[in-house]
Amino acid sequence: MKKIRHLLTGIAAVSLVASMIPAYTASAAIVLYDSDTGIEDGYNYELWKDSGNTKMELTGNGTFKCEWNNINNCLFRTGKKFDCTQNYKEIGNVRFDYEVDYHPDGNSYLCVYGWTKEPLVEYYIVDSWGSWRPPGNEGYLGEATIDGAVYDIYKTVRVDKPSIVGNATFDQYWSVRKDKRTSGTINVASHFAAWEEMGLPAGKLYEAALNIEGYQSAGSATVLKNEMTIGGDIPDPEPATEAQPDENGYYLQSTFTSSTDNWSSRGDAKISASDGILYVTGRTDNWHGASVSLPTATFVPGNAYSFSVMAKQDKTATEEFRLTLEYDGADGKKHYDTIASTDGINGEWIQLANTSFQIPEGAKNLLLYVETADSTTDFCIDDAVIATKGTKVDASGTLSAKLGDVTLDGSVTVADLIAIQKYLLGILSIPENSFTNADLNSDGKVNIYDMILLKQQLLNPEKKNESVTEPAEQRVEGQWYNTADISWIDTSKPMVAIAFDDGPIAGSNYPARIQNALSENGFHATFFYWGERIAGNEAEIKRAQELGFEIANHTWSHPDMTTLSADQMKEEIQKCANALTAITGQEEFLIRPPFLSVNDTFKQVAGVPLVNCSVYSMDWEKATKDQIINTITSGMADGSLNGQIVLAHENYETTTQAMEYLAPYMKSQGWQIVTVSEMFKANGKTMYNGTVYNNIY
Repeated sequence: MKKIRHLLTGIAAVSLVASMIPAYTASAAIVLYDSDTGIEDGYNYELWKDSGNTKMELTGNGTFKCEWNNINNCLFRTGKKFDCTQNYKEIGNVRFDYEVDYHPDGNSYLCVYGWTKEPLVEYYIVDSWGSWRPPGNEGYLGEATIDGAVYDIYKTVRVDKPSIVGNATFDQYWSVRKDKRTSGTINVASHFAAWEEMGLPAGKLYEAALNIEGYQSAGSATVLKNEMTIGGDIPDPEPATEAQPDENGYYLQSTFTSSTDNWSSRGDAKISASDGILYVTGRTDNWHGASVSLPTATFVPGNAYSFSVMAKQDKTATEEFRLTLEYDGADGKKHYDTIASTDGINGEWIQLANTSFQIPEGAKNLLLYVETADSTTDFCIDDAVIATKGTKVDASGTLSAKLGDVTLDGSVTVADLIAIQKYLLGILSIPENSFTNADLNSDGKVNIYDMILLKQQLLNPEKKNESVTEPAEQRVEGQWYNTADISWIDTSKPMVAIAFDDGPIAGSNYPARIQNALSENGFHATFFYWGERIAGNEAEIKRAQELGFEIANHTWSHPDMTTLSADQMKEEIQKCANALTAITGQEEFLIRPPFLSVNDTFKQVAGVPLVNCSVYSMDWEKATKDQIINTITSGMADGSLNGQIVLAHENYETTTQAMEYLAPYMKSQGWQIVTVSEMFKANGKTMYNGTVYNNIY
């Protein structure tokens, strides 16, 4: 969720006739350094940030310059704020003709951005981006051709996050261009039309703006042209190519292994995913339940499909479950068609299935949901499948016949990984009829290599058929020789690598307190040491090594390495490495670039992986203890912290206090703090020399 500051004043009504926002000549340049909003030359402008360094200079007629660094999240935008009384059809087209000189360094978006109400939605139309293509793999619905280019369409869900109405749960709609560009035309209404075709209802427009966004990154941009036109005909998006099923004939399969798989609550129901099951609670009416939007680009009206969902309740003797399709019919009315229904006996899984249900011709805004006939009983669902017509999903074990289903519950989830781990620890036996499923590499025994393969299958389903064999302890040219001991790590639990810079610190108890907080809770971390500070402070480094922490290289004199020659870079690296070797006996160390600054020359001479970060503690920007804690706990709450690298420093009281709170708290919540090398090895990831890493993904 990208936060905004909500301040709306003096906005004129929008004419429904096609018109361009008039051009004016600004009397004086407006320069912003902190969050602010206003109107210039008929354009609403806004700078929003939560931390770090930002600058926005308005240059007239909707154009601006911006730059940012050391930020967590910031948005720079100019456009129009509306009054939330009309949807895109009533307003008419909103068009941006733009040109941007765009220089992101890390995660950033160049996009049209805004909000709607009824429903509350945050939307993005992304034409270019930095190091990460949003929104990742979450919520893909299909593609549409708009303005002569193909955009991927996504829907994501944000739970209890800041919005234009305060903290709320809302959807995000995304159109992300297949190929980047930094100039052209964006017809906003065409994207709304495409979203509607995929089952994403349009709300009443609050804002549309050309936006430059930075997330835990640095960069700059100059908006050279931003001509916004409001009203007029809406260009039709070209029809999307009909989606094709996978090798199993499946168009959709929701196993709820690590998330709600884009299912949402319906009515007052609350949903949550755990151990491969979606739990539905808090229902106050029979139609309240769990639902998922079905894009018509994939589920074509007039075509028939096979539907199957598993359901269970343990509150009453029996309940009638229903699998229902809600849609807007060609007659303009709302319809509710029962796809399947059956009685669910207390404590037993039942299957709601129909191998040939036809989606009615002309249907729009398709919503599939599970409900009960006449009660408010809590229930859970699993293994939701929509497949080609005639496909029979065997509830008794089609999935359990696949490698990895150790628990024989019909799906391959984290529960199966835990079962293998407990078997290897001698605290659980594996049933004879599931031994074959547990022997993933088919070598006749169940051992750690089967556990590694299952971990890879869960993290990378596309690689699930690759075998895992016992690795040889040998060096491979170009790869980091990772000797980390991961025997203490529970790979079924989430983990994060916290890396501390700028030690050792003379005459301070902060390093020892941080080490103690981590060690006393059974955790490890990586410490990047500044070479010039080592002499006289060798004991701190030696103690860190003895406690199992990772010792790493932060160069000798902490310069911006991109300002040095190749020979100077080598000297900085080697001089610090020599000092660390004398203390630890190690010969190679990961490198944290000072100021996170890297160029191609540095990558070529490094000789080891370069470790930057994806999460910033902001302790060097005077973040308080509570702010640091909130950064970490927020990532824990939504799961985004898992597999990330956190940048912190060992020379701040606030960081020390935060670690003294976080270490026991994270342990109590089932999280693990590990070293960088441990995290990559535990997740089966190879690190390569000269490559910059921000996380394991």
